[in-house]
Amino acid sequence: MNAAAPAVRARNFRLQLIIVLAVLAAAPLWFVNSRLHYLTDYSLGSYSDYFWRRRTGLVPHLVGGIVAITVGLAQIWLGLSNRVNTLHRVLGKIYGAAVLIGSLAGFYLALTIPGHLPYSAGLFMLDVAWVVTTGMALYAIRTRRIEQHREWMLRSYIVTFAFVTYRLLSDWLRRWIHVPEDPLADDVDTLMAWACWAMPLLLAEPLIQLRSMRRHARATTA
Repeated sequence: MNAAAPAVRARNFRLQLIIVLAVLAAAPLWFVNSRLHYLTDYSLGSYSDYFWRRRTGLVPHLVGGIVAITVGLAQIWLGLSNRVNTLHRVLGKIYGAAVLIGSLAGFYLALTIPGHLPYSAGLFMLDVAWVVTTGMALYAIRTRRIEQHREWMLRSYIVTFAFVTYRLLSDWLRRWIHVPEDPLADDVDTLMAWACWAMPLLLAEPLIQLRSMRRHARATTA
């Protein structure tokens, strides 16, 4: 019976992982659908003047983010289910390249936001977090620290998912909070520029550490 326990735990974990990834996949589909017009209708009418003047940064930022969100879901499944193979390595390189492109364009967008320092600072730090978490994940795998690589990849994907978190929570908050028409006074955007990545990282970190402690405890009692 004890010999079968690891297999049961692994099966239950895979089932839970499938459910979580299925839920996560629904949100990017909604996000991509709501932003697809930027890529299919390259015109002032589609972008609005605010984004049209900065479209050279917006397009690669969106493409990099969408690719990273999509590939990241597959990487989480492959990594956490121990399916580390050629596909996992190839997708990892694509994910890293997408983050690089998306973050460089994101820095440009953050630095060209007109007259809204708290908002632009939040988005700038989002890109910093994106680069740091992904860079640490890549460094960990290059030095063969597998578990640290998995943990940093989870953090990286949490920051990647901020694309979706921002829009979901922003739309929800606007139903309950009055927002003035002046974009400089838009407290929801300012709040979400920081909260869309900082809060998920804060909430996820105890779960990552608990997983690590449980794994260590099982290893010492085996």
